Amino acid sequence: MRSAAVALSLVVACAHVAPPPPAAAPTNPLPSRQRATAADAFFLQPVGLADDYPEELDPAGKMRRDIAVLQSAGIRYLRFGVGWDSVETERGKYDWSEWDALIALLREAGITPLPYVCYTPRWVHPEDAKDFWRRPADPARFARFMSAAAQRYRGQVLSWELWNEPDNEQYWLGTVEQYARLVEAGARAVRAADPGARVVLGGMSKMRSPFLEELLGPLGVGGLVDVINLHGYLETWDAARAEEYPRRIEAVAQLAREVAPGADLWMAEFGYSDWRRPDGRPSEWAYAVHAYEHTTPFQAVALFRAHILALSSQRLSLTAWYRIEDLAARQVVIGDDNNKHLGIVDGQGQQKPAFLALRLYAQLLGRPVRLADARVQVHAGAQSVVHVFEAESGELIVAAWLRSARAAGDPGGREPDPREDTIALRLPIRPGAELTVFDVETGQQARTEAVLDGSLLTNVQLRGDSIFVAKITAPAQIPTAPPSRKR
Repeated sequence: MRSAAVALSLVVACAHVAPPPPAAAPTNPLPSRQRATAADAFFLQPVGLADDYPEELDPAGKMRRDIAVLQSAGIRYLRFGVGWDSVETERGKYDWSEWDALIALLREAGITPLPYVCYTPRWVHPEDAKDFWRRPADPARFARFMSAAAQRYRGQVLSWELWNEPDNEQYWLGTVEQYARLVEAGARAVRAADPGARVVLGGMSKMRSPFLEELLGPLGVGGLVDVINLHGYLETWDAARAEEYPRRIEAVAQLAREVAPGADLWMAEFGYSDWRRPDGRPSEWAYAVHAYEHTTPFQAVALFRAHILALSSQRLSLTAWYRIEDLAARQVVIGDDNNKHLGIVDGQGQQKPAFLALRLYAQLLGRPVRLADARVQVHAGAQSVVHVFEAESGELIVAAWLRSARAAGDPGGREPDPREDTIALRLPIRPGAELTVFDVETGQQARTEAVLDGSLLTNVQLRGDSIFVAKITAPAQIPTAPPSRKR
């Protein structure tokens, strides 16, 4: 590369002409709604998975197991943390062996890596043996590490996320100003080392908050990043109901339009646990109303519902569900035991209903689609939520459910849910279409009382503990015979 550059400079000097402009950064193939041609264009919003690979817990074995899960589920994106503290255990000495192995495995499997980089090495804060990892570091040191990472994996890693949940003191004890300086240094280092890579803001656990507003606006970080990543655990670590996802996403989208107009939005970490505390609550920050909430079967419903809500926002370019594998009861985690019960497979690697729901979602909606709600007439009660998506083939995907109940007493409620609704839809589809209904807990076709008559779908029965999911296949076009030629 060096000799080529020298030769080019000699040619330019001899010809006495102005040097050519610098080559543009290669187009990044990660999906981007910012690059979509129109608001109503068909868009592939891929679904990914997220997990962690602590070096003390056989990361190589877990990597292979997780990749097998992704392949079985039809998932092609994996978000994971690269530990600055575990790679650079001594200043300037890097051990990339764990990540070399994972990147190679992902490349072989055709899975796109989505790494985030954290936390501060012990040698940076030797005075704090407990919290060194979440204390801010000198931005120049972080930049050197990001430069080394981006150079090493140039062309193999398409994005670099800078830290994890900096708006959450469980992961960051610095100020918003200190994080802004870290992002500025890290972003410049990534762009210098790999101009084609996208720079991702560390996932925001609170979505739109004073922290994010100050970070993107007054502190100017909005102009430094390509992606703003959001995290969501509604109904698990957040009392908000799942149906709040679109509103919260839109709030960040509005902020981005004002101070980061070129940035895409991801929700590359969201989840729902199948665990409750002894008092019935899912956590100290959330509540339950009905007996089926936070059970293993309903986790599948919650997963499918959350993905539908994320897609219906029409603001996200990518999502990733956390996590792949449940954790052992003895494993130490940050936060409460929900962290051990977020997986789509259990601790023995057996598929949970959530795995089947995610695979079904990828089969139905892991392709370019667009929201068709505006062209659907819905006859339903106030508790019903309905979304319809259209594929390029003309096929429709319908999802409908009863919205999550709000607290009305005991925050650890285990009450039965008597709510029911029977709804009808007038759909934008020609007569002769076929109706196929699915059970998200099994991922298989299901019997149904619903009836499709022409464009009218009737007798769709909804209950609180389930979700109605249907595929409506458009009738084949009858080819028109070519006109006969006169002789």
